[in-house]
Amino acid sequence: MDGKTTSCIKDNIQKSIFFQYNHNNNYEEVKNFTSSNCLNTFTIPKVPRKYKIVISVENFEPQTLAFEITEQTPDTLDLDEIYLSGHEIVSKSSKEKELDGVTITGIRQKYITVDPNKTSYSVKDNDFLSGGSTEDALKKLPGVIRGYGGELTVNGKSMAIYMDNSPTGLSGDDLENLLQSIPASSIEKIEIINNPGASYEANTAGGIINIVTNGRALRGLNGSITLNYRFNKNNRISPSISLNTRIKKVSLQLNTGFNYREWDRYSTYNREFTYFTPSILFNQETNQENYNRFYFFRPSANIKLNDKSNLWINYNFSYTNNSIYYTGESNSNNSISPIHLLTNSEVGDKNSNNEIIVKYKTQLDSLGRNFDITAYYSYFDKTTTNGGFQNNLGTNLYSLNKVGLYYANFYVKPNLEIPLKKIGLTLNAGGKYSIANSHSLGKYNLLNPSPISFDNPDYKNSLDFNYDDYQYALYAEATKNIGKLSITAGLRYEGLQYKTFVEQTNRKTKNNLDQLYPSASLLYKLNPIVNLNASYRKSISLPPYSTLDPNITGYFDEFNTSSGNPYLQPDFYDNYEVSISAFNYLKLNFQYTYSKHINMRSFETADNSLIVNQTTRTYNGMNNYNISLGIPLPFQLITQGKNFFKNPINPDKLSFIYFYGMYNFYKLNDYSYPDEVRPIWFYNFYSQIVLPKDFKLTLFYMFSTDKGYFRIYKADKSFNYSNVELSRTFYNKALRASFGVDNLFNSNRISATMFNHNLNTSFYQRDDYQTFYFKLSYNFGRLRNLKKENTIIENEKKPENDQLVPATPLK
Repeated sequence: MDGKTTSCIKDNIQKSIFFQYNHNNNYEEVKNFTSSNCLNTFTIPKVPRKYKIVISVENFEPQTLAFEITEQTPDTLDLDEIYLSGHEIVSKSSKEKELDGVTITGIRQKYITVDPNKTSYSVKDNDFLSGGSTEDALKKLPGVIRGYGGELTVNGKSMAIYMDNSPTGLSGDDLENLLQSIPASSIEKIEIINNPGASYEANTAGGIINIVTNGRALRGLNGSITLNYRFNKNNRISPSISLNTRIKKVSLQLNTGFNYREWDRYSTYNREFTYFTPSILFNQETNQENYNRFYFFRPSANIKLNDKSNLWINYNFSYTNNSIYYTGESNSNNSISPIHLLTNSEVGDKNSNNEIIVKYKTQLDSLGRNFDITAYYSYFDKTTTNGGFQNNLGTNLYSLNKVGLYYANFYVKPNLEIPLKKIGLTLNAGGKYSIANSHSLGKYNLLNPSPISFDNPDYKNSLDFNYDDYQYALYAEATKNIGKLSITAGLRYEGLQYKTFVEQTNRKTKNNLDQLYPSASLLYKLNPIVNLNASYRKSISLPPYSTLDPNITGYFDEFNTSSGNPYLQPDFYDNYEVSISAFNYLKLNFQYTYSKHINMRSFETADNSLIVNQTTRTYNGMNNYNISLGIPLPFQLITQGKNFFKNPINPDKLSFIYFYGMYNFYKLNDYSYPDEVRPIWFYNFYSQIVLPKDFKLTLFYMFSTDKGYFRIYKADKSFNYSNVELSRTFYNKALRASFGVDNLFNSNRISATMFNHNLNTSFYQRDDYQTFYFKLSYNFGRLRNLKKENTIIENEKKPENDQLVPATPLK
């Protein structure tokens, strides 16, 4: 089909068809045909291996169909349709052959792909994940939990957040705003990398969540437009557009849009100050109204310099303007001096983030040796203003503060890949040099009895904080296939240094960390559908600047404040994992993680004081045991029995229910638990039901048990989240419409208790209520018919683990 022909019958173009098979990690041609038919069928021996069919036509771009034959593959395969693109005529004398330009897989769409140490989830074309924000999509992935301390964890482990294979450089509220603001419809896929190899920096905590945003650029103008509208008593609207084109040897792409969100947060804090006898009880209620505006602009270019070399350039810009309004009421029950505090404050937060990523990659020779080098620079700046009023039993006090911050980061990373085909070994070696700097200046006029003009503030005090870190690294990694067994082992050396300085108090800290970080993974294919994985990795997590900065950036009144801690220690992790999986969806996983130090959000108060500071504190010796099980149950398996496996499986057309259960047990060596340490169980249920008239219903429900501990936080109530969505595609899948409900049962909340020195705190937090949403997305151009080529900058190397049998001629 040439894209203009409306009927397959009209296609009589003469086509050259080449059959290839995968041999020693390279595809070799074994047979070729010519055909002028639209519908083509071929007979080949049923030999398990990976294959490609390449279709080449004069004046058209060559296209590829990839498929795999296993022992379970049925005797007849219906691969897919090929669309020949003829917008630009390719000269016969041109040496350029883009055989990997477009791949349409005969295995149909895969929502989950399992590789050694990495699981990838398709987002953009997945109705289940693409309906809300990036954070909404993350929370629906198996094992992903936003913990009681606010950070994202996967199967109990803290994770570093990457965008397009580069660290975001953000943390805390800044990272949360980014994830809540980018629409999931602009995300291609999300990769969960449990134990990254030596080529990744060691500063990745327990693992990496990599959010991939870019895709394939084609000749002509192609793209998609998305509108997401969410509402309850508040409104949220997220329009976005993705455009791509290719001009000769240059592929161009643009993702841009904005997000406007209104949302509420209701919080209660019941505090017991145990220093006093009897203990003083203090209750606080806070209502928070949030108005967030987020804009993003992400262009990229892939330039084919010659047959062996490419240059990628990505630029990412975002701007955020947030307004937050607090109202609160606090009361003491048995304080010597009665307290009835009314508060009202307004917080403004404006920030912008600029990133530029440049990567050059070249093939050094015909033996498959490749060299690439990546350069990265980011600059983030933020200004936060806070104006507050409080009344305590008739006494008025006024507060102002303003904090200006910037964070800059630069790194360069070379990498060399050397395949040694004679011994079946692949070597990967490289290094990295990185430098980062952060500075924040806080200005204050707090608890002033005289009214303060917010238009022309008069600041009485200031706090100057500086943060610098440096990193240099060398690494080597080897992959070897031995029959059904694939082994990867690596070693990384990193020299890390970070230091802080508070000018007004002359407080200085400095840490030098020179360390070796080993990693290893095993993948054993028991049979074509069952895999056994085992891995180990040592890693580190440096305290981010937001947790070190002593400036007050959050809620503040006479009895509450929020600041960082410049004396935090780095976290060291030892991560062990064993798993067995079948069909990618059925998976049993066991993890053990030991952390020498771990930094967590905490509430602290001094002796003989009722002032509480929310900060971050270093705890020692954390043990985490995690067991998880994912079980898919297709409805057709019940009705068809064994015959279900005789036909090709297309998840997009399949009705099923997916169950995911997780056992999570934490215990810290230096934390005084007041009672027995119990685990928390998490349960996820996800169901897709294909309805008549091409409608699709998806349902998601997640809940946890209570009374257990999530690190140092004791769960008082079950943690819940739910989603229901009805969707349908129109006009040959060009238009997709979805209607859904988030938090269906109004039970999305966090309720837990913390036990600290002089203070026990029970807190309850509920973000918004039941939310309805409507989403429209439209794909235009040829984009909707073609699978996307990756144009982002990738760092990881994917080993080939198939053991091939001798070739058999095609007939």
